[in-house]
Amino acid sequence: MDRKLVASIIVASLASGSALAQSGLTLYGNIDASVVSATGIGPGSDRRWSFGEGNWAASVWGLKGSEDLGGGMKAHFRLEGGFNAGNGAIANGGTSGVFSRMANVGLSGGFGSVTAGLNLSPFIAAYTSTLGLAGNNFYVPALLMHRDAGTVASAGGPAQLFNGGTDADVAGGSTGGFFVPNSVTYSLPSELLAGVTGSVMYAPGGVAGSASRNRFVSANAGYAFGDLNVVVAGSDRDQQYRQWLVGASVPVGPVKVAANYVRFNPEAGGSSNTWVLGAQMKMMPNASVGVNYARNDSAGTPEIYNLSAMYSLSKTTNLYAAINRATNGVPSSYSALVDSSTMGAGVQQTGSSTAFIVGVQKGF
Repeated sequence: MDRKLVASIIVASLASGSALAQSGLTLYGNIDASVVSATGIGPGSDRRWSFGEGNWAASVWGLKGSEDLGGGMKAHFRLEGGFNAGNGAIANGGTSGVFSRMANVGLSGGFGSVTAGLNLSPFIAAYTSTLGLAGNNFYVPALLMHRDAGTVASAGGPAQLFNGGTDADVAGGSTGGFFVPNSVTYSLPSELLAGVTGSVMYAPGGVAGSASRNRFVSANAGYAFGDLNVVVAGSDRDQQYRQWLVGASVPVGPVKVAANYVRFNPEAGGSSNTWVLGAQMKMMPNASVGVNYARNDSAGTPEIYNLSAMYSLSKTTNLYAAINRATNGVPSSYSALVDSSTMGAGVQQTGSSTAFIVGVQKGF
């Protein structure tokens, strides 16, 4: 998209005030910045001080809106782009476009909701609902611990990505895609069955001569029984991988306990299992702490230990701190993934590493 057009959208959105409110159009976003001190970096197990971004929540900006069509039906849309808080570049998304995370339109009503375009994977939505208090610095590395898989989403690899589509996986990773382009998602109406939720996504492969090649399917289902929340999910990318999730969360006194299990089964390489156990507790009206642990049974049995704390200065501004300990080559923070991709293999963790993170997250 032309930069002048993007700028005009932002200016018009900021300037129109009450008109936006009357039309149901909302401008929103988040900026996350931190300082990271990490040990165990590279072959020399060095310490590195660096600027971190998105270690708690992705830096994004977006527009969303809805229109009442009558008869209980509404039309809705959402445009959301991710950016790097350190340099302003496009980041934190599944595509390289301006709206790198969300670009969709749909209809909702008594039948539920149908949304078409660039959408969040139901598998990822289910995964993030079954964690204790934790940010990107924990759950992104925890999704990348499937060591025994062959090359995924790499042209010429044993699990080739055919022309016509992409699930936006990190290169060589196996997260199942965070934001899936060219997809259609259906979600159950919240009032259909008390406590039952569910979504299903389908993205056609777009390959001539084949109805199924490179297609992507994902779904989740949840049930709330009192304070107990249970969720199951799965995703399947043709000729690349399948993965399944079961998770739950429940309060135990003042502590919320959460856990999930992920089974990852690639077309090439070995399958693996990941277990996550977490808890969170409010320490005072404005402060909460959380602890999370992840373990994977692939090569080296990597583990991640995470301790996080958040203090709210307002409804939209938070200070946070985290200690993230990772073993056997797993990145110790989300920023480590960003640094490794831009600075070369020399900074990637090869053994155990620990990241100390202090940051601020501001929503608008």
